[in-house]
Amino acid sequence: MARAKRTGRADARRRYRASFADPLEEGDLASEEEVTSAGTTSVVGGLPVGPAVARSGLTSSQPAASTPSARPSITAAFRSSFRPLDLRGDLQALPQILRHWSFFVPVILSGLAVALVPLLGLNAMTSAFFQYFSFTAPLGSSFLAGFFAPRASYLVGILAALASVGFQFLAYSSGPFGGLFADFKDAAGVTMTEAAAKELVLTQALTVGVPSAALFAAAAAWYKRFLNRASPNRSRPRPGTTTGRRPDGKVAKKVEKRPMLARRR
Repeated sequence: MARAKRTGRADARRRYRASFADPLEEGDLASEEEVTSAGTTSVVGGLPVGPAVARSGLTSSQPAASTPSARPSITAAFRSSFRPLDLRGDLQALPQILRHWSFFVPVILSGLAVALVPLLGLNAMTSAFFQYFSFTAPLGSSFLAGFFAPRASYLVGILAALASVGFQFLAYSSGPFGGLFADFKDAAGVTMTEAAAKELVLTQALTVGVPSAALFAAAAAWYKRFLNRASPNRSRPRPGTTTGRRPDGKVAKKVEKRPMLARRR
């Protein structure tokens, strides 16, 4: 008695290649057309039925395998990366965020950048490190805080910038800061005194550095979400993860190990 051809293998090949975003080959399309155009009949419940009914009976009893979602476009990833401000939720989660390493690492780097200038003197390395992680706008600390913070990246950036201001205040109060303010000049080109230069730097760090740190940290968090959404590997299954389903949609049976001393029946 004739049986209907099973389309499980063709469907499995199509789903497998769709997971890697590869187009179907002509051979697969031809084989699927042959299966769909086959005029074989089968017997269901004692009655001969056509191939369409047989295929529907076979596929309805098998659970459909979940296919990976398609990668969104650049525009969709750009729009979906923005999040509304949830100030109450961010403040409630702030105690947990402060225990995260994304807050400790920028603060430690800011303190290290301030401490290296009077310890090692002002050179190319200490000057660049101090300007990136402290001074009037700690952009390096803000980027690290915002990019790796679990949430409320702007708050983490603000707190990291305030910590940088506190480190500078302590260092400036202890004496000369490695000769940084020896030839410090204002916007008009006039040489300023050391006390006036320190006051100007602290004022700019509070009025300009803290707001810019919040914006830069929020931009870094948005950039991280954009990269995650626009990544081509986001829709692919991770290696080593199994769902327990075979390519044809059936659930694989678990192999039960028999004890060594068990008797065979």
